[in-house]
Amino acid sequence: VTERILPLATTTEQVKALAQFVADKMGGCIEKGQLPNFSWELPLSQVKFELKSNVVPIGKIKAGIHIHRALLFKALADRIALPCTLTRGEYNRAWNEVMLPETPEQPGAQKFPPRCFIVDLIHQPGRLMRSDSPEAVTYKKL
Repeated sequence: VTERILPLATTTEQVKALAQFVADKMGGCIEKGQLPNFSWELPLSQVKFELKSNVVPIGKIKAGIHIHRALLFKALADRIALPCTLTRGEYNRAWNEVMLPETPEQPGAQKFPPRCFIVDLIHQPGRLMRSDSPEAVTYKKL
């Protein structure tokens, strides 16, 4: 992460690249209707059995959903000093929010005040959604 993502020019590029990296490490992107079919419980149970512990290092998880991906994103973002939040919702939902000084779709647009975006780590890794948008509200709920 420090070699590939830290050297990128803008915070927006770093966020998008880190999101793609996390999704790749956690089983890839998941289509919107396929989340209930995504198998993450069995691989996690196997790791717990191997370690003979319920405490699992986040790097050992190879298939993860919202909570796992958001936690890994936050840990890696902190490692490269990329400011973001980790917010926990209900039913294993979690998401990361970043404050960006520009609109991701329009570089050079309004820079102040910074806007809050939710990072998609599941369906389209790297997509940034305005936190007040309908798609962001859907992302945070079941």
